[in-house]
Amino acid sequence: MSSPANPLQAAARPLHVAVVGAAGGLGQGILDVCRAEGIRFTAIVRSRPERITDVPPGSRVAVVTSLADRPALAAAFAGADAVLTALGVTPTSQDRSASLSANMDTVEQAMADAGVDRIVMVNTLLTSLPGKPASLLMRFFSRFPGTIGRGTREQQSVADALGRGALSSARWTLVRGGLNSRGIDERPVASTDWAGASNSWMPVSYRAMGGWMLEEAAANAFVRAAPLVSRGRRARASGAESSRMLAR
Repeated sequence: MSSPANPLQAAARPLHVAVVGAAGGLGQGILDVCRAEGIRFTAIVRSRPERITDVPPGSRVAVVTSLADRPALAAAFAGADAVLTALGVTPTSQDRSASLSANMDTVEQAMADAGVDRIVMVNTLLTSLPGKPASLLMRFFSRFPGTIGRGTREQQSVADALGRGALSSARWTLVRGGLNSRGIDERPVASTDWAGASNSWMPVSYRAMGGWMLEEAAANAFVRAAPLVSRGRRARASGAESSRMLAR
């Protein structure tokens, strides 16, 4: 029986990344991979920097209270090869200063100030390609109250902004990802869109997605594109087959 693919198999990686939203689940997953791979990082948080522990030499924590603060963002991005966003919507992030979609112009300007032109942003599998109408499921969930509705609207707004030309000076990638805290720690597959895709709806772990985002930051395989990134259909089938074999 073959073992699952290693999400951290040898591949090109950036030397230094700035991680926006570093204290969340995906942010911590990205930092875990950075530590394991020797990638320097700047962990960007809005508050409580003590949540970021085990900071290796050459890495640092930067507190940026608002995504509208261009000088603070530029200082945090300085020295990075790429910016990775791992932003989520929580009850404490309701104001405009925490919204990527509302501050994309400022983020782009801060990147230019810092001499960084690569950004990899996480989104959801439900999102349509930038420039396309919102999917039925995105329209459905956007009507929910609380964080589900706000998160859905924020994710759609990021895709819509890219479709209108946001981040035009940057090499951006919008990761339409399947990931959560219970996801499987295996290398995800990536496809340009659902037609002919080998993706499933099954999630990978935060760490596995973090590894893929770091790899893409250097590989540039999906520049100005929005790949689907999740567990592969074959991987899911193989897992089911392995379970049946073990049960025999």
